[in-house]
Amino acid sequence: MSATAKTLVVGMDGLRFDRLTRSQAGAPVLHGLMAGGSYGTSLLPYGVPGDADGVEGIAYTDSGPGWSTVVTGVWPDKHGVMDNGFASPAYGRYPDFLTRAKSVRPDLVTAAVVSWRHLARHGAIGPDIDLRAHFDGDVEGYDGCDRAVAETAERWLAEHGPDALFVYFGGTDEAAHEAGPLGADYHQALLRQDGYLGRLLNAIRARRTFPGERWTVLVTTDHGHLDEGGHGGVTHAEREVFVVLAELDRQLGEPLEEPRLVDIAPTVLDRLGIAVDPAWQLDGNPLRAAL
Repeated sequence: MSATAKTLVVGMDGLRFDRLTRSQAGAPVLHGLMAGGSYGTSLLPYGVPGDADGVEGIAYTDSGPGWSTVVTGVWPDKHGVMDNGFASPAYGRYPDFLTRAKSVRPDLVTAAVVSWRHLARHGAIGPDIDLRAHFDGDVEGYDGCDRAVAETAERWLAEHGPDALFVYFGGTDEAAHEAGPLGADYHQALLRQDGYLGRLLNAIRARRTFPGERWTVLVTTDHGHLDEGGHGGVTHAEREVFVVLAELDRQLGEPLEEPRLVDIAPTVLDRLGIAVDPAWQLDGNPLRAAL
């Protein structure tokens, strides 16, 4: 009997890849996934709208466009989110990968829990999935809300066994805005999120049915940060994003060649055995890594 395919996507807002790679002592879980899996970086093809500095300029390097791109598998010119105002989203035409998966395979259990409420409030994470929860890190603080996100996801993994789960942590972005990504506060935020990721992986491996499951784990971010903190523009530091791809308890081979945020949604659908319909007009492709 073939193993049951399951997926976990973890978003860590505003996490600069160069700070991650220099923080092995503070991010052992992520580094473990990278060592056993595959990873790579790419540059967002957008920055300040109208900018002519070699960038398409279709959207700001903000969280609204970034996470909309991650969950829908299309660029901002299609999903319509150009900044954090969410003025004209096209989620009805380009829904998130959880909603797509549920519509094609109603038997799947789909779930999302986030600490940035705008993702649920504006529909980036659609209302028709099975389990959906959000916390308000902007108001209540990301330390407590990210902890609540981890606890909720742990409980769902134990009690509901989602087939596709999206989890969002916002602490790294908040720390970068307050003091920049080069200091101790940012490192501590990364350390906390790495610990939460470890708790989720432990919850997966503790499942009674885990031996018969095949888990694909993806970790990504939505944008980078300037050294002094802040984003939205066209610099390399703001536009660089990364994707980590791991198959739990399986060793992957080659690095990912410039994985893009639009590749995450089709990767999840592919791992769940859902063929991408050309009519969906996705901009990404399933990520592959040699075993």
